[in-house]
Amino acid sequence: MTYYVRAPGTCGEFIQGSIGGQSFLVTCPINRYSYALSQVKHPLHGYHCSLQPKSMLAKHKTLDYFGISRELSKEIYVRSDIIQGKGMASSSADISVSAMATALAHGHTLSLKELEKICLSIEPTDAAFYPAIVQFDYIHGQISESLGICPPMKIVIFDEGGTIDTVSFNQQPDLQEKIREKEPLIKEALDYFKDGLATHDISLIGQAATLSAFANQRILPKMNLYDFHEIGANLNSVGIIIAHSGTIMGLLFPNDYSGTKECINEIQSQIPTLQYVDTVETTCEGITYIKR
Repeated sequence: MTYYVRAPGTCGEFIQGSIGGQSFLVTCPINRYSYALSQVKHPLHGYHCSLQPKSMLAKHKTLDYFGISRELSKEIYVRSDIIQGKGMASSSADISVSAMATALAHGHTLSLKELEKICLSIEPTDAAFYPAIVQFDYIHGQISESLGICPPMKIVIFDEGGTIDTVSFNQQPDLQEKIREKEPLIKEALDYFKDGLATHDISLIGQAATLSAFANQRILPKMNLYDFHEIGANLNSVGIIIAHSGTIMGLLFPNDYSGTKECINEIQSQIPTLQYVDTVETTCEGITYIKR
């Protein structure tokens, strides 16, 4: 039996920081995905790919978890339409689909908590494999709380350039001190965000994401953030969202926003160093799989 598994990437995080010394992020899953096919002898034409090191490690850890010999393991193929190294949770998505596809191929399923543990054993991870929006401890998994369904939003994404290695970023010696310094702003942002979800008010969600983005400037500054925000406000954006340990920035709009082309042209005209990446929509589906 062949299984088809997919998990969303993210557009950075709505919020990332700590409260009371407890680190967490608030996920922003989007409709861009990593996919895994299990028990496929020959990949479909045009979709060939091999397991990357982290995906292979996820496969091996899943086999070990169920006590399955690696000599008896079944083939898994992973591919992705998530851009790597920019803060869009490409590794987390690859790892989660690889682990789940491996389990399914051998007659098992992984609960979300089991999947979480495998992902965290490999690297600090996003939690976009959870359905809905989650407040999640991306280092130790001590917090894993569903905040609810996010109203549909459109995000126009740009990139300042370069790449960030998530593992190296989280090993900075003064990182935790800097995170603690911004706790009052993160608490305020989380309150706005929860109110926004409860009332389906995307302006509050945008305000929360913007506050978290500004608070992150001491940790990983984005040179064009304030100009980017101002241009977005003039185009009726409800706020900005960033990859707190990546290079992308996004403008948040209602899902029916029709000015995407104008927005892209305006940003490229006023901030030519920014590169347009993609226009995406939020999703709350989490990891999914079907038999094929």
